[in-house]
Amino acid sequence: MNGWVAWGLSLLLPVGSIAVVGGDCLLGFGRAIAQPAPVIDSPEFSESSSIGRPPGPYVLQLSDVATEFPLSLEQVRFEPGPLTDSVQGQRRAARPYRPDQPPYLNGEPSHLVYQFQVPSPAAGIAVPPGTLKIYSVSGLRAMYVGYRQELQAMNRVINGLRTILTQRPFYINRPITVLPPVLGDEVLRSQMEYLRFGEGSGLRFVGVYKYDVSPILSNELVYIFQGLTTDGRYYVSFSQPLLTSVLPATAPLTADQYDAFVAEYETYLRRVAQQLNLQDSNGFFPNLTLLDNLVRSLRIQPR
Repeated sequence: MNGWVAWGLSLLLPVGSIAVVGGDCLLGFGRAIAQPAPVIDSPEFSESSSIGRPPGPYVLQLSDVATEFPLSLEQVRFEPGPLTDSVQGQRRAARPYRPDQPPYLNGEPSHLVYQFQVPSPAAGIAVPPGTLKIYSVSGLRAMYVGYRQELQAMNRVINGLRTILTQRPFYINRPITVLPPVLGDEVLRSQMEYLRFGEGSGLRFVGVYKYDVSPILSNELVYIFQGLTTDGRYYVSFSQPLLTSVLPATAPLTADQYDAFVAEYETYLRRVAQQLNLQDSNGFFPNLTLLDNLVRSLRIQPR
């Protein structure tokens, strides 16, 4: 492995290496179809913008840019291939930001979401569904009008991803913030690669997110893709929980064993990172190549 970022440390991460860091319309067919939202320039959502705050912890008034997603599902297409023969597509309403609840930046503008269930790899073993989301970038920003710090944070997420995709660095020495936010801190990142799709590009990796210091289990990995269309209008998020046979299904520890584990946690994370990075695509379920092919097949076609 050429480089890594360990929990509590900040070292460079090469692409391909591992980072260890501390209404609705339903579709049921092999090709999913959806539609993106209209674009509204973002200056009106500058950090100095504000809206009236009603009593209580929330800004309940959302702008039309956040709540409207008026296009049909037919303007987004992708091919799941052998991953599934049935995809459910839906337009979801905006969900207000709730600053008193985790995770941070938990609001969502109106968007398109697709879910599909991969087949079970063995009897009695189930893998949670994959989820593809298409957001309007202007809608993401509009969610946080009236929240100065949160709007700044959202702009950093969007602009940070844009910078990564423009520069395509071989090394990334920090955790990657993803949308929608996940519960937990990124403690491990592996199998990093840049992917292109019809109207844009993005970054994919296999990540692990935790709040506690504990062994990483075989069902705690997730495939994550974060992308932007070339015109900067749409944000693409795709996630699929993964399984791998190189990690244990359970890892019970006694109190003494746990103390020793915590003392060697950084070394443990590096070792797990190396294990995962050495795996071929078929070392994970679903196969990473099949998931990459789904991303590459994505087409967003505004009228």
